[in-house]
Amino acid sequence: MGSWEVMKIRGIPLRIHPSLFLVFLYFTLSARNQFETLLDGQASIWNGWVIGVFTASLLFLSILLHELAHSFVAIGEGLKVRDITLFFLGGMANLEKECPTSKGSLKIAISGPVVSLSLAFLMVLLSNNLSTSNFILSNLFKQVGSLNLLIGVFNLLPIMPLDGGVILKSLIWYFTGSKRAGIKAAVASAKLISFFAIFIGILSLLRGNFYIALCFSIIGVLIFSSSKSQSQIIQVQKILSELYVNQVCSRSYRVLEDDLPVKVLSKYNSLNKDNIFNKEWILLCREGRWVGYVNEEILKNIAVQNWDKKFLYEFSFPINELPSISEKESLWKAIIKIEKTKDGRLLVLSVSGLPIGTLDRVDIGKAVLKKIGLNLPDQLIKIARKENIYPLGLNLFNIAQSMLSSDLDEDQ
Repeated sequence: MGSWEVMKIRGIPLRIHPSLFLVFLYFTLSARNQFETLLDGQASIWNGWVIGVFTASLLFLSILLHELAHSFVAIGEGLKVRDITLFFLGGMANLEKECPTSKGSLKIAISGPVVSLSLAFLMVLLSNNLSTSNFILSNLFKQVGSLNLLIGVFNLLPIMPLDGGVILKSLIWYFTGSKRAGIKAAVASAKLISFFAIFIGILSLLRGNFYIALCFSIIGVLIFSSSKSQSQIIQVQKILSELYVNQVCSRSYRVLEDDLPVKVLSKYNSLNKDNIFNKEWILLCREGRWVGYVNEEILKNIAVQNWDKKFLYEFSFPINELPSISEKESLWKAIIKIEKTKDGRLLVLSVSGLPIGTLDRVDIGKAVLKKIGLNLPDQLIKIARKENIYPLGLNLFNIAQSMLSSDLDEDQ
């Protein structure tokens, strides 16, 4: 289920996920019950609900301020914020791309916890000042302050993608000059914490504390799963930086002399029962020189009786109009370039500028999976090629985008 845009804050869309309402209701009920307990059942039901809604609202306003801090600092670093989404786990500021500098990345990451901890201090201060004059508001601010303290401290855990993990990554990146070293340190830290949490869970289980054991075990497994996912991303990034286009490209095009009649295209059309014809470029040459290309629309726009009377050169387009890439480009750059094309395909050019092959999502996906040690069956390759997608739903575009304006393609 998707999220809904409810408003814009300084041009940043604020989105609400439906799961937020369940959490909002939970905190409302919790705050209401605590309020009624404090007054020993003497408060009206209406007052209990008002206090509950107000407490939950303050909590989610705090989460929003946490994410706005990330967003405003990111804008100050020259980054675009796509949106802010509030959901059951808290909130997330969705940036267009990662910050290209270690200092900027550190500023963005640390701003959220600073706001949460500052709010916690402010709420506790208000609670103490109101403790004698209005114990209801005092308790309310104490609860919201405690939750902000929990949010701030939790986000400082050195686990990717939490703020603490990004802070650790940025610090290592700053002192070593290597972004990849920073990510590896954050991943290693997350694994260590996950093992510690699982150990606490096992220890609690042996002592008969089943609930605590379950909580720590789940937390440990989730953290380990997150760290494993980050490790896989690092591995894929390394593959994309080490492979070059000429190592991956195929030859999904045909070459014809430009003085042939257009009827020759019907031969290739009839041979491609699975509509592969529409996935191939027809490149034209004359006396050994590349002179242009034609597409399948020719046969649709010419009467059959004229197929022998019309020639390919009459319908030729300049070959430099085709989206292309040099054979020496890194694969991650090819991924970004492919997403800007209409057909999801590039013509691969040699150092001298001559066509030597083609590159599409399937070519890239096959190469990455092979490096990982996975050879896909032909049927899966056929399906991916037909739909023009990365095999197995690989999210290579986002991974390649994370390498943009960074040193990940240079760290080895």
